[in-house]
Amino acid sequence: LAVIEAPVARFGGDLDRALQLATRAAEIGRRFRNPDVLALAVHTNGLILISQGREGEGVALLDEAMTAVVAGELSSFFTGVVYCNVIEACLELADVRRAGEWSEAARAWCESLPPESPYPGLCRINRAEVARLRGAWAEAEAEALRASEELMSFDPSASASAFYEAGEIRRRIGNDAGAEEAFARARELGHDPQPGLALLRLAQGKVEAAHTSLRLAVAGGQGNSLRRARLLMAQVDVAIAAGDPETARAAREELAAIAQDSGRPALAAAAASADAAVRLADADVTGALESSRRAGSIWQELKLPYEAAHARLTYGQALRASGGEEDARSELRAALAAFERLGASPDARRTA
Repeated sequence: LAVIEAPVARFGGDLDRALQLATRAAEIGRRFRNPDVLALAVHTNGLILISQGREGEGVALLDEAMTAVVAGELSSFFTGVVYCNVIEACLELADVRRAGEWSEAARAWCESLPPESPYPGLCRINRAEVARLRGAWAEAEAEALRASEELMSFDPSASASAFYEAGEIRRRIGNDAGAEEAFARARELGHDPQPGLALLRLAQGKVEAAHTSLRLAVAGGQGNSLRRARLLMAQVDVAIAAGDPETARAAREELAAIAQDSGRPALAAAAASADAAVRLADADVTGALESSRRAGSIWQELKLPYEAAHARLTYGQALRASGGEEDARSELRAALAAFERLGASPDARRTA
């Protein structure tokens, strides 16, 4: 009961009570030597600590729970629960290295399950996101599409998330028709296709449509800080393109506040990228240079090649605005090479 009540309290915002319940559940699991209860309680404890901003302690507990999983100590159901939750938490923290390691471990486990099990599809969504972040887009799209098929009869809402992931990849490689189709399927199944759909509209030159849809999404956007940050990052780019500097600055400020509260490197990089874009649009070249340099450094450290290439593009544009043409061309060539390696055709054309 404590294992069930702890996440209820966590999602209800009562983190202190959630921590008490998870701690109690872990004590009960140890007393009765029940590995399922113990691992679930320990990993829930870790998720709660992460929600409290104690990420180092929380991630250590996630790793502790995963040692029981990879040792084969848990029953099949709880193995799947811990795998999915831990990988999802790593992705929210943009800890791509850890997410990738656990995702590979989950792949081997998933392959041992019967075809009717829901877990291969659920794990495949996480694997698709990991592959997208790492820049392995062909693999990411294949995993997302397979997950959408596997989950359709079991959990349409999860299938919708898989379709959205496929749409994001298609948008980045310039497959507009394919992205449109995937986002439409995600919407049909109950998943809001933002910010991907707005960014697709922006790439198609439909700036006002992108601006309006994203403004509505931000106004009604709920969910975790990473979801909110993605909406705000997109809003900065769309608002600048739409000639709405006030909205761009407001999105930049909210994103900076989220990043400061969370302390997560990925959100700090997102905030720096947004700040660089706004400052460049405002002709604050010195500020744009500083922010884009900081963003690029963090994205590279996180090993997120697409985001790092975008920061490099902004840095090159800022260098050009400062009069440093030779350095600007060098940075832009590096960004172009990165986009070409990824297969990001629209970004490569823009950079060229």
